[in-house]
Amino acid sequence: MRKEARKRPIPLLVLVLSCAAMLAGCANLPATTLYTYGDHATRVLDLLTPVFWMAVGVFVIVQGALVYTVIRFRSKQASAPVPTQIHGNTKIEIIWTIAPAFILLVIAVMTFRTQAANSYQPPEAMKIRAIAHQWWFEFQYDDGKIVTASDLYIPVGQSVQIQLEAADVMHNFWIPKLAGKTYMIPGKTNYLAFKATESGIFRAFCAEFCGESHGNMRFRVIALDPAEFAQWKTNYATTPAATNGTAQALGLTGDAARGAAIFADPKKQCAACHIIEGTTAKGKIGPNLTHYGNRLTIAAGVLPYTTDNLAQWLHDPASIKPGNLMGRVIKKGMLKDQEVADLVAYLDGMKFAVNMPAEK
Repeated sequence: MRKEARKRPIPLLVLVLSCAAMLAGCANLPATTLYTYGDHATRVLDLLTPVFWMAVGVFVIVQGALVYTVIRFRSKQASAPVPTQIHGNTKIEIIWTIAPAFILLVIAVMTFRTQAANSYQPPEAMKIRAIAHQWWFEFQYDDGKIVTASDLYIPVGQSVQIQLEAADVMHNFWIPKLAGKTYMIPGKTNYLAFKATESGIFRAFCAEFCGESHGNMRFRVIALDPAEFAQWKTNYATTPAATNGTAQALGLTGDAARGAAIFADPKKQCAACHIIEGTTAKGKIGPNLTHYGNRLTIAAGVLPYTTDNLAQWLHDPASIKPGNLMGRVIKKGMLKDQEVADLVAYLDGMKFAVNMPAEK
């Protein structure tokens, strides 16, 4: 029995070291809230930290008292009589009633202060409209003059106000390292204001179950220095070139001019669902594809952006993102390999230079 007792601390030590290693690696996790780069998320962390340590203190006191009682009053003999029972202790009962009430009061005050600070909408904030769809995010700047999807560009050091709406079902807007969760509810508009303190690329998610591909509903926030953000807006507002080069896909070399013609072909239905500024494509069912070559991901964060992944998506969208609307229209093999390569050349060619920061 003594040898077994001596071995028990070893698993406990392994557990402690494992937890420490996991916490040390949180900086590289996309959904961690322990490393913040925005004022909104920082205030949430500033609330979480003392609440966590209060909980640790309560746990240590309660479990310590329990362990002490078990050891101190344990019976060494199986036939030992039942110890004397004590019923009621006014002083102790008053203490363990007032102490938790005081702790809860402190937590409540801190929570209300954080909620008030994070609910404030700075009047000077840059306004962006975000609309959630099944299963992708749309972003509109300057009253809809600039529209993109899946990539939200913001300036560093300037407050932005996100006007949150939902086009179909309830969604939840969450950028873990920049801002806390805020609901997007059909028929209701919510607002979220935050400021990025450093440039970087930040992963973001829908945090409310919204259907079959909820887990595939993601986006990126790209925080640029103010001058670079202004240049991005200027470049994005220009009409993309209709034919802008070639690209390799499916082992074939595509042609952008042929891709533009395929995209505009009514039989292919691309232009019926998507918008590309400066063209006849005016559909509003799917994401705006203007300057598509600048995207960081494909299918709202499911695949990293490469011409091969884009070809894979065009060839069989249903296999990559179950339940998506495009998968109901474009069936596997509907587009020939050369047509896919041409469309890739067209879409990939619509881009301009952006000094992308590192992912945080």
